[in-house]
Amino acid sequence: MPDSLDDLLETPVERRERRRRRRVWPWVVGVLGVLLIVLVAVGFAGAAFAREAFSVRDDLEAAKVGMAEVPALVRAGDADGFQAAAAEILVHTTNADRTVQGPLWDAATWVPWVGQNVAAVRGATEATHILVRDALPASIDVLGVAQIDRIRLEGGGFDLEPFREVIAVLPTINAAFAEAEAHVADIDRGALVPIVSDAVGQVLDVIDQGAPLLRTIEQVLPPALELAGDSGPRTYLVLFQNNAEIRATGGNAAASALMRADDGRITLVGQLSSSTFIDAGLGGKVFTDLPQETLDLYYDEFAGYSQNYTMTPDFPTSARMFSDLLAATGTPVDGVIAIDPVVLADILRVAGPLGIDGGELTADNAVKVLLSDTYERFGHDGPAADRYFAAVAAGVFTKLIAGSWDPVTMIETLQGSADDQRVYAWFPREDEEQMAVDLGIDGALATDNAEGTEVGIFLNDFGVGKLEYYLSTTIAVTCDADAGTMTTAITMNSAVPGEDLSQYTLSLRNGTYGMPRTTMLLDVVYVAPPGSTITGSDPVDGDVPPLSRSGREQGRDGASITIGVPMGQSRTVSFTSSIPDDANGPLTVRYSPTVTRTPVDVSQTCTAAVGG
Repeated sequence: MPDSLDDLLETPVERRERRRRRRVWPWVVGVLGVLLIVLVAVGFAGAAFAREAFSVRDDLEAAKVGMAEVPALVRAGDADGFQAAAAEILVHTTNADRTVQGPLWDAATWVPWVGQNVAAVRGATEATHILVRDALPASIDVLGVAQIDRIRLEGGGFDLEPFREVIAVLPTINAAFAEAEAHVADIDRGALVPIVSDAVGQVLDVIDQGAPLLRTIEQVLPPALELAGDSGPRTYLVLFQNNAEIRATGGNAAASALMRADDGRITLVGQLSSSTFIDAGLGGKVFTDLPQETLDLYYDEFAGYSQNYTMTPDFPTSARMFSDLLAATGTPVDGVIAIDPVVLADILRVAGPLGIDGGELTADNAVKVLLSDTYERFGHDGPAADRYFAAVAAGVFTKLIAGSWDPVTMIETLQGSADDQRVYAWFPREDEEQMAVDLGIDGALATDNAEGTEVGIFLNDFGVGKLEYYLSTTIAVTCDADAGTMTTAITMNSAVPGEDLSQYTLSLRNGTYGMPRTTMLLDVVYVAPPGSTITGSDPVDGDVPPLSRSGREQGRDGASITIGVPMGQSRTVSFTSSIPDDANGPLTVRYSPTVTRTPVDVSQTCTAAVGG
């Protein structure tokens, strides 16, 4: 049985993943062997069934050999070779499917103990044939988007026509997966011998992973083409969140760029910084009407300065604030996208190093260069730093639109960044925003517990510095079912190396609160699950009690306390809140990404108390 259709676009990364997953072929052959041993003992009928079982095994083995050749044909863009291979594979799966439809297989399904195992093999064979017969030929159109050279436009951007062709065939491929799914979905794994049960689980994994993915692609691709300017030009604001000055969704978004997409052609049309808006006289002005209960949760300059817009963990709120600000300048945008330097490093890992300012920016040095070295190099020369960041942004953009990279690997890389809460996107059009939701990059705080219970703990730099380059965090959530409470704790670790840092890196405000400038001064913001009430925190008021705040974000209880994390030390802050009456597992945790990955531990006590 062939693997999922993703194998048609197999890359080295996918090959490693394929090796990790046990393939379906071995279990089909293995189960047939078990059936042969049992049925030979029943005489002539068993012998005849054995011959048929061997025939099915041989056909499936031959189909397996043919499928092994398909990925290379896809990578080479060999359409004729692809069609020939698909036709040959179909001959073998047709023979196997015809055999398992015979009367001996009907009879064998009624044999005690053996019958359900025979039915499982038959179902897997039928599913294989359906995918090869219907999905494999239709997927030849994927060849058009699997080759970066075929879709790249000279001057930057991507030809949209191959994607339109994929949209046209996706219903056929999805229908094939749905039909294949029906042939294995009703199998009772508990009634099978272990080898068959395990095998059926693998078949279900292949289909269960492929079918939802293909349905998502079918939903996402049409609005994605619109975003690429299929029906006219679009303009987007791309934010670069600076984790060295941490914010709830990543960091101070002082640097940004305007990108235009028109019929697949992508151009960089402008670069902005927080100084752009201040110099235009827009600093301190509020352009988005927010509930007072939300404003109460953050520093009073949150809504008036663009570098503070990402203090809210609800990315749609931040994005609307930026959109309203841009509209006030006469530059309306069709969406807002946010990434951080860790994402840029991952992009360079796929696209290759970037020559910049007499040096080289690579996947290995990008985070350090952008979040530390640059501030030490330029000190208080903000305009010089802005020019450097602008040059980096333009260089990375140029590498991306040049398209000399593996598109499948790039998509996998960006998906990993999204899983780490480093990629967000917001669009004002409903169907396009739904696409962001489907891809898990909308960054919206959950407003109910229907699909799980979400808790959030976030950090906002209050000291005005770049010390959070040296910050790492861990998060732990525990629950007390008897008390009906959950406690979320964040441990903040400072690796600040010493006082010999630039004045731009050291915290500016600390002296006001009697702290050395090497101390990270952080607002720790907790957002309780929907329907939950905050019952306490430890410490109660933080290190600067007058800065403690409470409010509500997207209808959820929130609280903030200010904590100093001294150089080389660690601090832990925890918040306790009630478990909502309608809590529904799994329990998920939203948090602010640092320059390193944040370990999150959700205790088994929460599985019992919340579910999942």
